[in-house]
This record gives sequence, C-alpha cells and structure tokens, in this order.
Amino acid sequence: MAMWNVETTDDFERRQRQFEKKNPNELQATFANLQRYLEALNEGGKPEIIQFGFIHREPQGVVAIDQKGGGKNLKQTRLYTYAWFDNLTLYLITIGDKKSQNADLKLCKQFMDSLRKSSDK
Repeated sequence: MAMWNVETTDDFERRQRQFEKKNPNELQATFANLQRYLEALNEGGKPEIIQFGFIHREPQGVVAIDQKGGGKNLKQTRLYTYAWFDNLTLYLITIGDKKSQNADLKLCKQFMDSLRKSSDK
C-alpha cells in the first residue's frame, strides 16, 4: 500500500509556530485529527469520500480539519489541507481560527491556483 507524503507551506509553518505559543491545546487536537485523516488516506481511502465529524469540505478540493474531539472549550481551529491523489501528497496549506477564515480561504485559493499551474507544465 502506498504511503502519503506530507508537505507544508511556509505560511503553514509560520502559523503553526504562532499556534504552538498561543493555542497549544487546539493545535494538538487538530493534529490528532490530521493523523486520523492521514491514516484513512494511507489505508486507501479516496480524499473526496473520507468522512469524519472534524472534516469540512472547502472550494477546489481543499479539506479543513478542525479541533473537534480534543476536549472542552477549545477555540475553533481549521487546518487547511489538499490531498493530491496523483502524487500521494497531502499539502498542509495553512492553519487558522474563525477570525482568519476568510483570509485563509483566499490563501487556499491562491495555493490551489499555483499548484494547478505548476502541474499543467
């Protein structure tokens, strides 16, 4: 069985460092859900049909993974990902909260546009 690779963007890495300082519990809960999603991909699940309560479908195939199941009183958190089935790569695009959601979705659109352009070459 093929294993998925995980690639991060610079924006994700910068925002992750902020979450480690300000929202470590939310980050831990979101990463636990990311691990479950990655395990489902590695078990042969197709990205578009994997369903968990912590998954939110966004435009252009982007999947947002939240903090659900990580405990009480956690701040709404979204880890935006894209699972590219052609090369078995799960991209971690950015992570944010409710306040940054609109900006995060714009960033995801830009990421997807550039990913599609680079794959067309």
